Amino acid sequence: MPRWKKVLVGTALLATVAGGVMMLFDTGGPGGTGGGTGGAGALGAGGGNLLPGQPSSGLPSAATAGEEASSRGIFRLGFSFIAGFCLGTFVRSTLKLAAIAVGFWLFLTFVLSYYGLVHVDWQAIDGLWSRFAGNVEQEWGNFQRFITGSLPAAGLAGLGIFAGLKRR
Repeated sequence: MPRWKKVLVGTALLATVAGGVMMLFDTGGPGGTGGGTGGAGALGAGGGNLLPGQPSSGLPSAATAGEEASSRGIFRLGFSFIAGFCLGTFVRSTLKLAAIAVGFWLFLTFVLSYYGLVHVDWQAIDGLWSRFAGNVEQEWGNFQRFITGSLPAAGLAGLGIFAGLKRR
């Protein structure tokens, strides 16, 4: 694997692990309540605020919400890249195998047809190919919706797919 791929995958793994660890140790609030609800009793008699005399809103502070979002965001970014990279590598390997199988099948078909052992109905094959191409086009749309809707960081997933498909 080229060095740039190792660096990208290593960075994505590091981001995934760091985000996961941050989510594990994220208590949700400065007092370690787990929910970040603030309110009376969250930090003892002082309520949900660190400064005495200021009322608590009962909502998590902006810093708490930012920490939670950043830990999940870091995890999602790293995971999306790794998922895309694995998907791209799988597609590249599958396409190689499929090209070998189809090439062998075509070679065998042409040879058998040349010697008159097999009659090939090319119009039926054309009809099958047209249906196959239509199905692939429909599935490609579903795949694009999956990538952009199911994976939170579609840009990094796309970069991962590109890196996985690229040979060197």
